[in-house]
Formats: sequence, structure tokens, C-alpha cells
Amino acid sequence: MRDLNRKMKLSILAACLAGCAASVPQLHGLKPEFQAQVAAAASLNCDSGTKNIPIASVNDDYCDCRDGSDEPGTAACSHTQVQFYCENKGFFPSEIPTSRVNDGICDCCDGSDEYNSGASCPQTCATLRADHDKEKAAQDAVLEAGREARLKIVTTSKLQKEEQYRRRTDLEVEKARLDKAVEDARALKVSEEAIEVQEQKAAAVATRKKVAVHLGLHDLSSEQLIELVLDLSVKVPLRSDVLSAIRGVQTSDASVIDQQEQAYELTLAAHKKEVERVNQVNDDLKKAKEDARKLKEDAGETFEEENDDKYKPLEVPTPPERPIDQLFGKLTSDQSVPRPEAKAAREALDSAESKARETQSELDAIEKKLQLQYGPDDVLFSLRDTCVEVKSGEYTYKMCWFGQAHQDHTSLGKMEPIGPSPRLNRIKFSGGAKCWNGPERSLTVTLTCGETQELGGIEEPSTCVYVATLQTPIACSPEATTAPTSTPSHDEL
Repeated sequence: MRDLNRKMKLSILAACLAGCAASVPQLHGLKPEFQAQVAAAASLNCDSGTKNIPIASVNDDYCDCRDGSDEPGTAACSHTQVQFYCENKGFFPSEIPTSRVNDGICDCCDGSDEYNSGASCPQTCATLRADHDKEKAAQDAVLEAGREARLKIVTTSKLQKEEQYRRRTDLEVEKARLDKAVEDARALKVSEEAIEVQEQKAAAVATRKKVAVHLGLHDLSSEQLIELVLDLSVKVPLRSDVLSAIRGVQTSDASVIDQQEQAYELTLAAHKKEVERVNQVNDDLKKAKEDARKLKEDAGETFEEENDDKYKPLEVPTPPERPIDQLFGKLTSDQSVPRPEAKAAREALDSAESKARETQSELDAIEKKLQLQYGPDDVLFSLRDTCVEVKSGEYTYKMCWFGQAHQDHTSLGKMEPIGPSPRLNRIKFSGGAKCWNGPERSLTVTLTCGETQELGGIEEPSTCVYVATLQTPIACSPEATTAPTSTPSHDEL
């Protein structure tokens, strides 16, 4: 609207220059630099050049032109967009609607809008300028402090990013070394495991000989013995099946293992009887102990339980070990013990591969970090993963750079990537928790210059769409300024 008014004013001035010199009344409401030019004109062209009026008709309190260009200093054409120019000496010029001219209310700080109303307007321009200068000085101080804080952040970001580049180079060298270590460890593992296989084969041959002695299978062929050993070490899940396998290939009527099994059965039967006897004795001891306790208590005496060893229960004997279990354990232990060097080679390969994976993971994370945009001067690099929060109403709001934003525990979204724009004025979080029967939550944060980071201005202009303001040194760029870009508002007048 203000730009349109300025264009209208320029059209007025251009029209005024179309006439020749003549004597005119004082032209209130026009900029000083144009008053002399209009005063030198004899007529005014208005309404896009379709109408020409005498210069004396300007500001005569009668609206001659439809565009109102002939009455910038009266309220006669207040229905148009023409504006009254306030010079406001000592302060900033401004423009007001012509409807406010000579209405008895002082709108211009120099009172120039009430030149014909008889109103007594105080000269407030100097006071306004003093207040403005004081406010601007405070803003300039904030801006300067913010710029200094931003410079520190930029310096830290630069150092941290350089460190990440150095770390990436170191990791690339380390990864190459670890890849070679993995290759060497894998080759050593293959070599050591080949030796391990040969040693296990040799152990298997020795074990077969032991099996033959234990089982009394001296008359078995080598092929029969190998088949039996395989049944024992791999195929046979139950000990009873092992005995069946042995009996199936035996050539004699009574093998050593059968004799051992028979002896075991006798020993086991004796063991069971002994266990029954011990359990009975312990039950008797327990009953005798309880009887003795009762007698003592009835006599009003104390039963000394800890010092009375005669009631101590007997130990239950350990059951005998079955011969086939002993044999099976010997068989598996001889062939399953890993070669120490092969075991060490496997562990070395696992360790080398683990270190290589960890290094690659860290390298990938650094690559991902370095590929992102961090704003002008990489200012946000050192703020990555830092957070700002504020209590607003009944909720706590929290936003994390390159992370998530939350309203208490409710997600307001993840920070969207920053583009290559030279200015960083706004950031957005999107893809938050979905509203009931509504959109996913989002948060748009407007950045303003400040010495410290302070989150505020939380609002919800529409359902689950949040906005906020973040005061931060990041917004105090070298281009930032507190100087007014347009005429200050004078609504307070």
C-alpha cells in the first residue's frame, strides 16, 4: 500500500510539471523538493493526463481530480489513495491518509497536518528521535554482541570441520591398514586350519587304536573300525545306540566293552543299594534330632544344634561312571580339541574384521556429516545435535539442530536439510506425530539476531502447525542491520 502511495505521489508531481509558471497557494502535503517545481507550474494534469486544472485549484479543499492528486494537503479527496506528507523535522518523514488532515488530532510529530484546524500540536519530533536513537543504540549493541558471538561460533565450526576432514583422512589410512590386516589374518587362518585338520586326522587315527583296545575289536579291519568310530563320534545320539553299533560289528562272543558294561551294571546296583541305605540313615538321624530337640524344649533347656555332630547326615555316594560314557568322552576330546595356533588365527581374524567394521562405520558417519549444508560460513556445524528448549504454557518445547523438535514427548518433526542460500532466516521441522484426524505435526522457526539462543513465540496458527521464534547469534550475520528500511510507524501519535 505504501509503495502504491509513493507511485501515486510521483504521478502527481509529474503532472504538476506539465504547466507553466504561475502564482499558487502553499502546497501542504507535498515533499519539499517537489513544492518548488509545482509552484513554478501554471496548471496540473491529473487523471492520467485526461484532465487539466489551474494550479490555484490545488489544495483548495475541493476534489477536482478523480485520482485525488489535486488535494494532497486537504481531506477533500480522502476517498482516494492520495497521502499527506509529514516532514517531521528532526525525525523521519512519514505519510498519513488525507482524511486525518485538519481533523483536530495531531498525527505528524511537527503538527504540519493541522495547519488549518486551529489545533495546538506539541513538537514531539525531537523526543521521538531521542527515543528512537536510544532504542537503536540498544539494538546496535545487541547486534554487535550477536555478531561477536556468531564469530566465535563460526570459528569453532571451522575448527571442528577441519578436524573432521583430518579425522576422515586418518580413518581412510587406518581402514586401508585394517583391510590389509584382515587379508593377512584370513590367509593365516586358512593356513593354520589346514594344519589343524591334519592334526585332527592324526588324532582320529590314534583314537581308533584306543577304541580298538577298549572294545576288544583287534580283529576288525581298518575300514570296519573307521565306520564304527564315525558312528560313535558323529551319527550316534544315544549311548544305548553306541552299544548296538559296537555289537553289530563285533566278531567275538564277549567283547571288552560288554564285560565292562556288565561290571558297571553290578556296580550301579550296589550304588543304588548304598544310596537307599544312606537315605534311610539320614531319615533316622533327622527324626532322632527332632526327638532330642523336643525333649530339650519340654525340659526347658536349649538344644545346641551346631555342636551336636552325632546327628550330622551322611554324604550320598557319587554314582559310578558308565564305561561307554568314558569312552565317548575320550573319543570326542581327542578329536575336538582345537589347535591353539588355529584358534588364535580365528580370533585374530574376528578382531581384525570387527575393527575394520568399526572404522568403516565411523568413516561413513563423518562422510554423511560433511556432505550436509550448514548455512553461511558453516555456522551451524558446531551446533549440530545441540538443543534449545523453553517452557511455554503447560508444555515444554525443544528443538535440536539437525535433529528432532518436541512438544513434551510429542514429536513436531525432524529438521529439514538446509539449502545453499546465503541467508539463514528460517528452519523447518516436518514429519512429526500425526494429529488425530489431521496432518503430521510441523514446526517452523524464524531466526532473529540475539547474543544467546532463546526459543519463544510458540504459536499454533492452524491445527498441529506450529511456529516459533529463535533468538540466536546465527542470525547476526555481517549483513544484518537494525537501521529502519522504511519510515517508522507513528500510530502512537
